[in-house]
Amino acid sequence: MITQSDPGTENFGVANAQTLLRQMHDPTLEGFVQHRWMHAKKNIKPEIAWSQLRRRFSPGFEALLDTGMDAGWYDPDNTLQLHVLPTYLCVHLI
Repeated sequence: MITQSDPGTENFGVANAQTLLRQMHDPTLEGFVQHRWMHAKKNIKPEIAWSQLRRRFSPGFEALLDTGMDAGWYDPDNTLQLHVLPTYLCVHLI
């Protein structure tokens, strides 16, 4: 599996992480990049899909975090909760 994205700067970290994880689990891939950089015109549909997902998903997820803060379940000043709880909610509620 090869991921693809436009050559925007926000994508380099994702591409590098994906390549590293694939190489860690399959040593035969070492030395091969597991990501393909697409020109902007070839990446329009995925960009639209991500934009729509974020626009639809974010308000509900932010409301869920606000509910947790109001109920005292979540403290954004607690570093562990700040990093772990949103990930936990994504995995278990979606």
